[in-house]
Amino acid sequence: MLDFLPKGHKVSAERLIEGRHVAQSININAQSKALALLAGRRKIRQRGRGVDFEEVRLYAPGDDVRSIDWRVTARSGDPHTKLFQEDREQPIVLLVDLRSPMWFGSKNCFKTVLASHIASVLAWAGLDAGERVGGIAMTNSGLVEIKPQRSKRSVLRLLRLMESAPSPSASLGDDAPDTWSVALSQLKSLSRPGARLMVISDFTDLLSDTTVEKTLRDIVSHRQVVCFKITDPLDAELPPSGRYALTDGNKQIKIDTSMQRLRNAYKVDFEKSQAAVVDYLRRYQVPLVTVDTSENPNELLQRVFPKR
Repeated sequence: MLDFLPKGHKVSAERLIEGRHVAQSININAQSKALALLAGRRKIRQRGRGVDFEEVRLYAPGDDVRSIDWRVTARSGDPHTKLFQEDREQPIVLLVDLRSPMWFGSKNCFKTVLASHIASVLAWAGLDAGERVGGIAMTNSGLVEIKPQRSKRSVLRLLRLMESAPSPSASLGDDAPDTWSVALSQLKSLSRPGARLMVISDFTDLLSDTTVEKTLRDIVSHRQVVCFKITDPLDAELPPSGRYALTDGNKQIKIDTSMQRLRNAYKVDFEKSQAAVVDYLRRYQVPLVTVDTSENPNELLQRVFPKR
């Protein structure tokens, strides 16, 4: 079913259900070298820790200072640390951007359709691995969440949620969509330490949110994060030389793409913005996987999460 590809401009839950066949070809638990290289590190560290308390013992060099039991330390005069039972459960929590900038595409499908396709495959793969699966949809009308559960019903609710995301035209007059800092804060609340978070977006406005850094830092200290950047050929390069009319549904402008200076400036601007997001996330050792609407996302997911 690797030839089952996202198509069109409309997210369909029925088609997303078919993503379960693609999920059988990947191992979401795989710690691939591809992710490590994208994150700027040789080895992917497992974020988080067990949350079930086991015992207290004397602190030893190398222990996590965050686990120090300050009450016992104060009573005894010697530093003590808490030990936790190993927690192997790693819920999969998705954050899918379905806001206005994602309602666009010039090859095969809209970005929203591609993002939803990737999210569906990851959700099914998580369920197949025996993990709890949940997620958040960033829409023009706000954030909507599905709490992680180990059930097919939970995945289906997530797929229906992506299908029902309002289009830009349907949400005209609504309040401004939530910012990244708000979305990441809700993602943190929805996921427990040790969870794996999959964030899917074009990230066009990530760096414009000056308050996002603290939340992101808190998230990556206890969770493993992988970001998928959705792109389209027209993001990187203007269409062939000619005169084009562009509209957002309200206003219309005309551009002449035969001007080489304009074409060069457009391409350079995209490359700079792309590099800025990569560098920003790499500071926190978060891998950024780029997926274009002109590519086969299933083959890419196989490389990122290889099945051994």
